[in-house]
Amino acid sequence: MARKQINSSEEYVTTRFGHLVEGDKEKALLMARRAGKLRKDIWLEYGSLKAWGVKADKLYSDFRNRHPAINYGLDSKQHQKTFERVIQDIQASQSAAKSFVIKKIYKHFKPEFDIDGKAIEDSSFRKELIDSLKTLEWMQYPLIHRWVRDYYRRGYTSVKNQICVGTNGNGATVKRISRNVVAVEIRGDKVGKRKYEKIQLKFKVGRSTPTGLFQIIFDEVTGKVKLCYPKVLKKKQPVEKPALGVDKGLTEVFVDSQGRVYRDGLSKITNKAVDKRHKIGKARNKLYQIAIKTGNLKIFACNLGKKKWNLREQKKKIRATNLIRTATNKLFDKTSNAIVEDLTGSIKARGAKKRQKLRNRRASEWCKGIIQRAIAEISSRRKSTFSYVNAAFTSQVDSRYSVLLGTRNGNRFFTFDGEVIHADCNAANNIENRKNDLEIKLSYSVNQVRQILVKRTAYFLSLRGLTLNDAINNGWFNREHLTKTGLEVDGFRVMPKGSRQ
Repeated sequence: MARKQINSSEEYVTTRFGHLVEGDKEKALLMARRAGKLRKDIWLEYGSLKAWGVKADKLYSDFRNRHPAINYGLDSKQHQKTFERVIQDIQASQSAAKSFVIKKIYKHFKPEFDIDGKAIEDSSFRKELIDSLKTLEWMQYPLIHRWVRDYYRRGYTSVKNQICVGTNGNGATVKRISRNVVAVEIRGDKVGKRKYEKIQLKFKVGRSTPTGLFQIIFDEVTGKVKLCYPKVLKKKQPVEKPALGVDKGLTEVFVDSQGRVYRDGLSKITNKAVDKRHKIGKARNKLYQIAIKTGNLKIFACNLGKKKWNLREQKKKIRATNLIRTATNKLFDKTSNAIVEDLTGSIKARGAKKRQKLRNRRASEWCKGIIQRAIAEISSRRKSTFSYVNAAFTSQVDSRYSVLLGTRNGNRFFTFDGEVIHADCNAANNIENRKNDLEIKLSYSVNQVRQILVKRTAYFLSLRGLTLNDAINNGWFNREHLTKTGLEVDGFRVMPKGSRQ
């Protein structure tokens, strides 16, 4: 059955969860294990490039003839729906690789221009390269071929705890048996010609009845069983409100350009989790070395398991996600257009070796991916928008003049003329200003942005009869910006090293 078509401008799909109340859990788990073997075979065959740009229904008939459902002890609908879901997973990982390749194409290939100077995208070579990613045609371009190899790796799976079925003749029937509970019936072992054993599971789902395609997932950490099903909801009507620059914080989720803080306390969740994990991890490493030296296998069985570890990580992720999504909803109560920084790259801390390791651990624990996903989803549901800007030096620039003067220390930003500004509010104002900054483009590297800001700072100081050397001596400007850009000061001017006029 094809997925229900929705009006993307008026509706969105969210995932709802039901929890098992009672039922034949052991038999259902056996079906999930069988589906796991099927998943493994699909990934082995299509996890490379065989499914690139090809729809699942065009691949299924050939796969079904070579790997029939009876080989796995599944009925035909479970076999088909599992195949479709796995192909979707494979193509999702391919789409992620495509997104990185497309960014590189935009960075390295410029569009063609007509006589009036307008960009021609429809017939440009850049569009040709991007269109080639829809099929395997990209293999004809050596550079694109290399980029795809860099970002896409052959996939495998070990998932064996899911059953993919659906209503309306897709392997399951759903009946409501009480106000909050539904009975989901799926097929088990074959007991005769076109006859299968019935496996019934009862889930608490509230007042919404599951329809369409859904999954039954067995959580191996907690031992619980969840029913994950889609629910189509109406988007909220937008309210036009002014655009705001938004800084994603480590201690708070957001700070906007008007100084409002959205959901403080994120660092308490993440820092506590990473510090505890680091402490337990060191102790586990000691036990591991003792087990290796002594050959005591009981240590592996009794002291080096991951059940409590995984449960703790799961609880931390749920708490952080709830905090972030609450903050994102409050943010879009205040604005209909959020301007955010592009933080797709890695973040590395600097400083003394011991302090650097601690900061890197905490930075890697930062939920920037969850934050960005929340912004994308909630803005769409509320018919609002968001836009990216270049994130380079937004925390080090004085937002009043857009120059590299001043020093950040914790949550305070000390300006060159003696004022003290909240550091995150200063960064949010820089993000908002950068939206209309024609010099600094989203695709520019850190060093390109640094050069623009250094020259802008030198000109700003020259208007006041000062030089960058004066700013360095007064502690307003970091000399490292000159050394890393390869620039030097000549009077009031900034030029490449070694050049003189």
